[in-house]
Amino acid sequence: MNMEKVYCGVDVSKKHLDAFNGKTARRFDNTCEGATALMNWAGNAHYVFESTGGYERMAAWMVMAADGTASIVNPSRVRHFALGMGQIAKTDPIDARMICDFASHTEPKPSKKPSSAQRRLTALVDRRVHLSDMHTAEKNRLGTADEPEMIRLIKQHLKWLEKQLEKIEAKITDTLAEDATMTKKAKCIQSIKGLGIVNAVTLLAHLPEIGTLSRREIASLAGLAPFNRDSGGKSGRRHVCGGRRRLRSCLYMAAMNARTYNPVLREFYQRLVNENHRPKMVALTAVMRKLLIAANSAVKNAEI
Repeated sequence: MNMEKVYCGVDVSKKHLDAFNGKTARRFDNTCEGATALMNWAGNAHYVFESTGGYERMAAWMVMAADGTASIVNPSRVRHFALGMGQIAKTDPIDARMICDFASHTEPKPSKKPSSAQRRLTALVDRRVHLSDMHTAEKNRLGTADEPEMIRLIKQHLKWLEKQLEKIEAKITDTLAEDATMTKKAKCIQSIKGLGIVNAVTLLAHLPEIGTLSRREIASLAGLAPFNRDSGGKSGRRHVCGGRRRLRSCLYMAAMNARTYNPVLREFYQRLVNENHRPKMVALTAVMRKLLIAANSAVKNAEI
């Protein structure tokens, strides 16, 4: 006899976990004790969490560590589902119920708990981005500063940021060296002309699925797959949307480099612009997609 799967929708905030198990709703603290109480209350359910800037990770990973089933889903999909069901009001208990209903209709795949090395690499790569953004902002401020005291303080901060960046990059190198699988993947990615070590670690951190998906799936996950906009007799322009923002930022800079120094992609870019009369940004996005697909293929076929 087949048992119907029970979903538990969990709306996550900084302090609370609002859960709905298909029958009743209940609020728990977003702590280790609260997550344990949630599992004791919901039992052997398929837990579905909205991605909430990292606040969902502790509870979701605790479920996975206890051999439970958990999925982390895109909140925009849940919200569009709620609007499609005519649910305009938005509260934490309502959101938990809509997550549960969304899961019942879409049956999301279970998420996998990342390894400790994967979590560490992601944290380091994110920190590097934060420091790099601050360094760029301070350099811009230095260009407009006119008070000697402010110039001195900004230069001091820039030196500190540069030292921090060196430390973070050394820790990233050490983290890669400690994991043979990630080291091998990073070398495969860097074998693509135009993708360097920064691109490699960013892809490994924010696209752990690399090497396991098809070319269409990997492009869609990064937000680089063109989607149709057709209706009736109208054939609209294809466009890309969604995906993981950090990946697109990383691949954009790589594409800028590849269109100059990668002979194959340079010819591809020039053909799109000069012969097919595509806008330069469209051609650059196509180069980004080519780079990602090439990196995915290199990791997938590492043994060949």
